[in-house]
Amino acid sequence: MEFNYRLIGVASSLKEYKFCYHLNQLLSVDFIKLNDLVFQSTDRTRSIQFGVFKAGDEEDKNQFFVFNNKNLGEVLLPEAMNFDFIMQIKGECSEKEMAAIVEGIKSFPEILVCAEIPLKKIKSKERLVYFEEKLSTKPSKKFK
Repeated sequence: MEFNYRLIGVASSLKEYKFCYHLNQLLSVDFIKLNDLVFQSTDRTRSIQFGVFKAGDEEDKNQFFVFNNKNLGEVLLPEAMNFDFIMQIKGECSEKEMAAIVEGIKSFPEILVCAEIPLKKIKSKERLVYFEEKLSTKPSKKFK
């Protein structure tokens, strides 16, 4: 499987919706909440949900995903456990654009750390594969 994206890790006390609000302003996009990613906990006693937000679609130059990286003591990406959020950028993103995004995020209130995460350091990349559930286009049954 090919992983054609870039990652930014963010440590912050901001709530996910507030972080995405600031990203909307910075990137001139509109993040929407998607269904959570669900994984088994490391002790396999419960399911853990990680929030996911998205901006952009296939026609846009870039798609942005924001994943909560921590929930109930579990971590989505163990290799990035110091970060509260993982931002995934799919599409064309030059070094200059990436640096501008990182610097812009650093200017948000309550951001402690923001840095690009090299993909070669992430062994659990498959955890960031998100399949959106498409809404059915079939008409619903009518009841008489």
